[in-house]
Amino acid sequence: MLTEIDFRHPVFAPLADPRFNDFTRIHFWKYRRLDAAAIPGAHVVAKFDAGDPAFIEVLHGKGRILVLASSWHPTDSQLALSTKFVPLLYSILELGAKTPAPPSGYLVGDAIPLALDAGVTGVATVVQPPEGGPLSVQPGAGSFTQTVRPGVYRVSAGQAQQRFAVNLDPVESRTAALASDDLERLGVPIGLKAAEAARGNQRKTHLQNVELEDRQRLWRWFTIGALGVLLIETWLAGRTARRFALPEGATP
Repeated sequence: MLTEIDFRHPVFAPLADPRFNDFTRIHFWKYRRLDAAAIPGAHVVAKFDAGDPAFIEVLHGKGRILVLASSWHPTDSQLALSTKFVPLLYSILELGAKTPAPPSGYLVGDAIPLALDAGVTGVATVVQPPEGGPLSVQPGAGSFTQTVRPGVYRVSAGQAQQRFAVNLDPVESRTAALASDDLERLGVPIGLKAAEAARGNQRKTHLQNVELEDRQRLWRWFTIGALGVLLIETWLAGRTARRFALPEGATP
C-alpha cells in the first residue's frame, strides 16, 4: 500500500482532503525497487508500506520526470480500478501543460527547486542555512533537500544569488489529540489495540460479574442455612420447654 504521501505535491494535492486521502484500499502486487539516494535531485513523493519509494519526482532542466515504481495494469496493482486514478492522471497532465507557480513558502523537509543552474555553468553552488556553515550542492542537482531548520536560506552560484524562507509545518502547532481514524490512516494499528483492549475490558468485567454473582449465591445459601438452624433451635427449645413444664399447682 501507499504510505507517507506528500499531499503538498501538485500530483496528490487535489486528493489532500480527508474525504479522499485514504489510499489503504489500493493494493500493489508487484513493484520495482528503486534507490532514490542514487538518483541526483530525486524527491520521494510517496512510499510503499515496505519503505521503498513508490512515486519519485526528479527536476530536469525546465521540466520534471515523474517515476511510478509500479504500473496500473491489473496484474501489478489496483490503481486503475480506483476512483483516484483519473484525478491523478489529470494532475500529471496539468503539470505538463503549464509551469506551476512557485509556492509562497516552504516547510521543513521540503525539496526546494533551485532557480540557479547548479553545476551547469561550472560554478559551484553553495547554500547558506540559517545556522551552521555553508553547504555545497552536488553538480547537476536541481533541488536542495537539506532543509532541516526553519529560517532564510541563501543560495549563491558565482554572482547569482537566491533566497527562500523555510517555515515549520503548521501541523506541529496542533495540540489536539488525533482521532482514531487519522491514526489508522497514518499506519498506527490503533484499531486493533483498541478492539483488543475493549475485548479485554469486557472479559474482565464479565469475570468480575460472574465472581460477584457466585459470592451472592454463596451468601444466599449461608443465609438460608442460618435461618434453618434458627428455626430448628426455636422448635427444639419450645418442645423441650413443654416437656419439662411443671404441673399446675405444683411448687418447685
